[in-house]
Order: sequence, then C-alpha cells, then structure tokens
Amino acid sequence: MRFLREWVLSNWGLKLLALAVSFLLWTTYTSAPPAEMGYLVPLEFSNIPRELEISGDVPTQVHVRLRGRSALLRRLTPADLGITVDLGGRPAGETLIQLTPEQIAAPYGATVVSLTPSQVRLLLVPRRASR
Repeated sequence: MRFLREWVLSNWGLKLLALAVSFLLWTTYTSAPPAEMGYLVPLEFSNIPRELEISGDVPTQVHVRLRGRSALLRRLTPADLGITVDLGGRPAGETLIQLTPEQIAAPYGATVVSLTPSQVRLLLVPRRASR
C-alpha cells in the first residue's frame, strides 16, 4: 500500500501539469466549429446475378456532403467513402435503388448530410451467351 501511495504522489506537480496540458489540447481540438464538404464518391455494384447485367446509362458517382471537423474532412478522399450497392437477388427488369447514408463508410466524427442522387434507376437484362 505504501508503494502505491508513493507512486501516485511522487512528482505530483509534473503529473498535474501533464493533465492540464492534455486537457488544454483536448478542448482546443474539440472546440473547432464543424465544417461541411462535398465529395464525388464512386458508386460500386456488387453481387450482380450471373445471368444478368446492367444495361443503359448508369451513374458512376454520387455527390456526398459530409459534416465534421475540418481537419478530418480535409484528409478524406472520395476513395475513403465508397458506396456499395448490393444487387443480389434482384430480378431482371427496371429496378429503383434507394441510396441511404448508412451505405457510406464515413469515418468516426463525420456525418452524412446529403446524397445526390438519392435514388438510382437500373435496368438489369439477361446476359447474352458468348459465342
């Protein structure tokens, strides 16, 4: 018990100074006002049924607006925010895909404000047999 008391109370001035400096750094870091930035994020389609393919004009990018600390948003690239749309189990024909903020892998401290477009219309057609 004596060892623990000596360990805690030794150099108490330096420990208090370190605590004050870390508190100051933390308040400076968290007090920065939130910023908002837009990114053109690539749209990726996964689990396309083997017998189907996507036909027609398909958007390849989505405009995403994020809110968070400006230092965090400046470090992000569109590749960090990829959107994946799961097409598994979709039937042939025209299908409307709803894009939601949950589909974006935004880092901790950043929130998705908006997605444009919020819906993507796809035409899935049977794949032609190769000759």
